[in-house]
Amino acid sequence: MAGTDDMEALYSPDAIQSGTTSPGVPRPGLAWDARLRGLVTALATRVPGTAGHCRRVAAQSRLVAGRLGLDPPAVARVECAARIHDVGKIIVSPKILDKPGPLTSAEYAEIQRHVVFGARLVASLEVPEITAIVRHHHERLAGSGYPDGLRGTEIPLGARIVAVVDSYDALASPRPYREVLTPPEALEVLQEEAGHTLDPEVVAAFAA
Repeated sequence: MAGTDDMEALYSPDAIQSGTTSPGVPRPGLAWDARLRGLVTALATRVPGTAGHCRRVAAQSRLVAGRLGLDPPAVARVECAARIHDVGKIIVSPKILDKPGPLTSAEYAEIQRHVVFGARLVASLEVPEITAIVRHHHERLAGSGYPDGLRGTEIPLGARIVAVVDSYDALASPRPYREVLTPPEALEVLQEEAGHTLDPEVVAAFAA
């Protein structure tokens, strides 16, 4: 179901159990859908190279969330957050995003801003779990991530899911600053990081 631009399918009434409202999940409606479409469009327009990445991360995050036993509304929230997890990159200079060499400390700080700004944008959807996933998908298990240095289970599960899938897709996709890894090589990196920077249960579910 993921990987399309059909927002009704991406965040479908079926996933929210026939129009009933579960905690933290709004009923789909024209106003909410328009806000989501606006975020997706902004990302695709301003950072076109990231749009495909977000579609892939959304599709895989949905699968992983299901394998971990999340209920349908929770799976839908994870998928939705993954679809727009990088929307904050619309404020980052393309010169930084496309830089072929190592980033300076100032440039890296600019990159890090995207999660905070993205969370502010996504807050318009009024789903706290989605906002938290966008803000925290670069947190790392030992507290070495950003923006808040969260550790372990302080990091929302949805953010831990997106972190694993996001890392894999970044490793297995062309980047201006390094060579692309093969899928087995990228998976090996995730398994090496499991228990250190990435949630080992999420890595195992992704690899299943």
